Amino acid sequence: MPTPGDGGSYSLEKFKLYETQSWFYLVARDSEKRHWRILKIDRTEPAELNIVEDPVVYTKHECAGSLQRVAEGNKATGGLHLVTKAYGIVGFIKFRESHYMILVSKRRQIGSLCGHAVYAIDENQLLTVPHPTVQTEVAASKTELRYRKLLSSVDLTKDFYFSYTYNLMHTLQRNALEAGEGADSNIPYDNMFVWNAFLTLGIRRRLGNTRWTVALVHGHFEQAKLSIYGHVFSLTLIARRSRHFAGTRYLKRGVNDKGRVANDVETEQIVIDETKPGLMSSVVQNRGSIPLFWSQEASRLSPKPDIVLQRYDPVYLATKLHFEDLSRRYGDPIIILNLIKASVVMLALSSYRVNPEKRPREMMLRREFATAVGYLNQILPEERRLKFIHWDFHKFAKSKSANVLAVLGAVATEALDLTGFYYSGRPWKEKKKFQRPSLYTGGSETASSSDTVNYDRGRTLQSGVLRTNCIDCLDRTNVAQYAYGLAALGRQLHSVGITNVPRVDPDSTIAAALMDMYQNMGDALALQYGGSAAHNTVFPERHGRWKATTQSQEFLKSIKRYYSNTYTDGEKQDAMNLFLGYFQPQEGKPALWDLDSDYYLHVAGCGEELFEDFVLKPSPKLEASSSKTTISKLSTSNDESTRLKLTSFDKIMQVTSGLLKVVCTQSDSDPKGTCTAPDAAEVQLKSPNWLFGQRKHEEPPAVVASEPLQKEKQSEVSTEDDWVALVMPSEQDVSDRQELNSLSFFV
Repeated sequence: MPTPGDGGSYSLEKFKLYETQSWFYLVARDSEKRHWRILKIDRTEPAELNIVEDPVVYTKHECAGSLQRVAEGNKATGGLHLVTKAYGIVGFIKFRESHYMILVSKRRQIGSLCGHAVYAIDENQLLTVPHPTVQTEVAASKTELRYRKLLSSVDLTKDFYFSYTYNLMHTLQRNALEAGEGADSNIPYDNMFVWNAFLTLGIRRRLGNTRWTVALVHGHFEQAKLSIYGHVFSLTLIARRSRHFAGTRYLKRGVNDKGRVANDVETEQIVIDETKPGLMSSVVQNRGSIPLFWSQEASRLSPKPDIVLQRYDPVYLATKLHFEDLSRRYGDPIIILNLIKASVVMLALSSYRVNPEKRPREMMLRREFATAVGYLNQILPEERRLKFIHWDFHKFAKSKSANVLAVLGAVATEALDLTGFYYSGRPWKEKKKFQRPSLYTGGSETASSSDTVNYDRGRTLQSGVLRTNCIDCLDRTNVAQYAYGLAALGRQLHSVGITNVPRVDPDSTIAAALMDMYQNMGDALALQYGGSAAHNTVFPERHGRWKATTQSQEFLKSIKRYYSNTYTDGEKQDAMNLFLGYFQPQEGKPALWDLDSDYYLHVAGCGEELFEDFVLKPSPKLEASSSKTTISKLSTSNDESTRLKLTSFDKIMQVTSGLLKVVCTQSDSDPKGTCTAPDAAEVQLKSPNWLFGQRKHEEPPAVVASEPLQKEKQSEVSTEDDWVALVMPSEQDVSDRQELNSLSFFV
């Protein structure tokens, strides 16, 4: 006999769509062929979406019998016909009159996490819900057809992925914590990384569950099986692109009034020991546009349009909202790595010459961003102050002896010391019977008293995040994120017991595999936001490619990006606004393509008003006392002798807060001819400018211990020489070391 109710927790994975003149019948089953359900969609009301879920859980035989009865009852009007096979509902959308249903018609598995399959879309279908006999002439109008074409231009087969049983929109750390707390079985579509949240809103509200739909995450997913001396592990790289303030390069810049930034992408790097189930680690970093009100207008005459600061925000409210959002999502501290150009180059060697910007473009943003961070740090409590690092990527990369990855690796080491990373801990047995949702098996599990396993012993949590940006948050940012990923990978492999030292050789095959993954991710994100693959000079050089070939490829990428930004980005932005629900066609209102601007849509549009993201903040109490990763605390002392790294920005804040405004308004040219920006005049540095404040001298944790540093001659600030020894390869000669030592970096 058929049974009402859910029949337990399960997910529907295979679908068949049947139709009569009055109804669509969507039949679905779970992967084990134990639960069969029927969903009915009304086809008689063009303007209304009427969906009914049959409360009965069928067997295969019972479901076939039910369909047979439907076919017999509709013989007079044409009977029951199979329309298509599918693997889930992407959502429903209405333009002017009719509703449309989007289905995943083909899928492919691209990986798995903790035993949960992850899929990409190979093919999707857009089906009109109302029967042709009830449609009016509006359904065939040019406006309706144009909306359909616009929606279809969103290619779901590129860089969209989903899972039926794993919350891909959440980090591994959050999923692990919620698994132990018995989280809701419904998929959290209100998350900022679920791109079909608007499309699924109607069906989810009517049914009260999420079993019929798939939650699409947009960005990049790549997984590889690697081995170190026969020890096999999986390495997964996930990029999650935010649906808030989403768009294309020149049409979405900076921040909006709600603190949402353009090109906000969360990157997660996961290591899972394939020989010991449940032993895993992850680290998360973030990229996003500079959180100020600024813009660039695409021009057919100029491939590099002027940067315009659109609004004066004296208290930096939107910037504050953005960093508060990051703090809610990741905890503290928030570490900012700013890679944009500085206006003045400090020269010590005649052979090292880089021209500053002829017109103030990036340097204008650099000054204003530093001013904003300084202002916010005055009003934030000490434990929540932002840590700011400015480093001119382009200036340093043009030096013949520069080792960009080594410098960025030093930044990554400091950031990892502060934030830590997630490590599941080693399994241990507990003599207790319990039942909980299983993160590792894909359903619910009941463990007996002899095999009950916990993964809390030695567990560490990540608190805080490294936020990296350049102008586009594409090319330079991707190199920096790889450097961070490489530094983190060493610690991850060491924590799960695969390696004996918390470091990966930059020239190893493991590092090369990771570089390929980050390069693929960078290309995918650059195509989505910028219109071409990412510009790269660092990665090809590491691979030993011929420089002339690389230069020609970069030139072609520039042409492609220019064409996309100038001629096709407008339509791409319209399609995105329609798909995400920021624009909904209404009778008597202008069409989407007739709008002068879409800015107000992303400030007051429905797509951002639908939900409020729920964020699970890691509690310090959850971290075991035996944790090997600790979060460094900031000292409150002003004694310069206790500083490990001193910054010009720290000095400015000690002198007077009013000087911050001077930094924003003064010219970067030093009247004394010292080639030093006003905000770097107080202290000459030999390392990147750090706003880590003061840190106590303490022994590093075992997991994050670095290689012994070569002893150098002591200077006025001995820790500066230690930093130089860290970033310089041991085979560099004395002259190269002196050249790097002569460079000055400033906020």
